[in-house]
Amino acid sequence: MIKIVNGVKNHFSSQTAQANTTAISATKTHNWLKLSSPWLKAAALTASLGAMSMLAYAACQVPKSYYSNVFCTSSSNHFLALKDSGQPVALLDNRGRRVADLSRYTGVDVSKISEGLIPVQRMGKLGYVNLAGREIIPAVYDVIRGDSQTRGWARAANGNRIVVKKGGMFGVIDIRNTVVLPFSPNYVSISDFSGNRAKITTRAGTQWIDAYGKAIAAPASAATQSITARNPSTPVVKTTTNIKAPLPSTTAPRTTVATSQSAIEALNALQRPEAINSGPVVAPMSSSASSGPEIWQPEQRDGKWGFVNYSGVPMITFSFNQVTPFSEGLAGVRMGDKWGFVNLAGELVIPFNYTESTVQRIRGANYKGVQPFMFTGGKAWVGNTANGAQMCIDTEGKYVSC
Repeated sequence: MIKIVNGVKNHFSSQTAQANTTAISATKTHNWLKLSSPWLKAAALTASLGAMSMLAYAACQVPKSYYSNVFCTSSSNHFLALKDSGQPVALLDNRGRRVADLSRYTGVDVSKISEGLIPVQRMGKLGYVNLAGREIIPAVYDVIRGDSQTRGWARAANGNRIVVKKGGMFGVIDIRNTVVLPFSPNYVSISDFSGNRAKITTRAGTQWIDAYGKAIAAPASAATQSITARNPSTPVVKTTTNIKAPLPSTTAPRTTVATSQSAIEALNALQRPEAINSGPVVAPMSSSASSGPEIWQPEQRDGKWGFVNYSGVPMITFSFNQVTPFSEGLAGVRMGDKWGFVNLAGELVIPFNYTESTVQRIRGANYKGVQPFMFTGGKAWVGNTANGAQMCIDTEGKYVSC
């Protein structure tokens, strides 16, 4: 899935705003439109970094170059160039000059540029390159799927540590590819490191490790939460040293369009199963706006299609020949004769693998009442066989029976 960001399909045209940090995954990861516009990216940064002003981040402008598809990334000094098909081509500097050749990779998650490393995919495996394109960590690790703590298909480097998966098992390596925590089938998931420690969810419960993979006691806050969970009747004594996490809110200023690691995480959170099952994605809203959920709306500008919020602010840039409305958290997008799917963060999560000409759009034809390239019941009609039978895919881009 080529993330045009998801990292995000951010076809950042200087006119419309930053292209979502392109998180391109191994199958042509969604053009990395994760941060669809500079404003969206700015909002995401604002959401995650807090101290950085949105206006400062929104200053991201795609440099002039001979590449036709250039996207902003989570680094203000680097940009991603893609082919029309969504295939990664190169990493550019802020003058539009190529600094790294990425053409050998099928996926690049530029929403997770961290500590000088970028997640990449080659032949279905995950590795990391530096900002010069040198493969520092070979592409031998599993693409991460179905993990609640992973946005997209890879983890970013954090504290010189990276949570990876190999042979279906989680483990931890450092940025030199030295194993810090051996891979084990008992690990259900591992959190990113924070304060030189990480939490491991095992089949038997949870445990904590330090930056060297050694078991340590749980932080006081975690221990308190555990005790409270086991003894709900026990009163919790609040002190002036407690730091409360902000409560989820659906009423944020509309001007706060997210698009950085924090913003990206906020947008990705909206696409988790619990968020999708509860209804459409909730977008930032002003107090005067409707309190109901919001999904980006298709809109055409200058002959190209993209997506805007209800205030008309571009959320996914105008880069496509045709689009379908969002359905089950995904929207079909066409470039040339090829269709792919982006998520609400602008990431191309399902690459441009489906040909418009194979769809038999005879009058009245539909799949369970919806048009091609729209999801219903977890499936989308993306083509027809020679005998006219419909071909469908699931939300991961795998062919399934219709």
